[in-house]
Amino acid sequence: MKLFIASVIILFGVVFFLFALFPSTISVSRIVRIDAPADSVFREIADLRTWATWNMLIRDSRDSKDGKLVSVPSADSSRLISGDLTVSLIKKAADSIITKWQDRSGRSFTGIYLITESNGQAILQWNLAFHLRWYPWEKLASMFYDKQLGPLMEQSLLNLRKTLEPA
Repeated sequence: MKLFIASVIILFGVVFFLFALFPSTISVSRIVRIDAPADSVFREIADLRTWATWNMLIRDSRDSKDGKLVSVPSADSSRLISGDLTVSLIKKAADSIITKWQDRSGRSFTGIYLITESNGQAILQWNLAFHLRWYPWEKLASMFYDKQLGPLMEQSLLNLRKTLEPA
């Protein structure tokens, strides 16, 4: 029995040590080139009321009570609530916008939008940054964030490009 308990303790120690090697901060990033001036891209992102038209992460938000998709988020220009997500505008600079995303459980992450202009086209980089706790299951789940969020971010950026580019 002592050998079994010692083996379990050592196994847990090894698992915690291995997961301690995983980074505690990760980010998922996507970039798109939009044939529109950078200031129009900036205005569209800075006004959270427009996000329901292009942002798939907002569209795919589910209400935690009944699990149904939330179709119309509640938003003003600096705060958006959609299902179990709340997005707040933290900072606007000349070429960047920083948002804070938070779910009902209190977990939060940061959204960073960097906008540059090249030859009359805007280049938009969208970065979602996550700070992870030391829990092994949280670090293990973070390995799949890019596969889960990346396609939705790409589709969102393509939707934004369709919205802003002339027909």
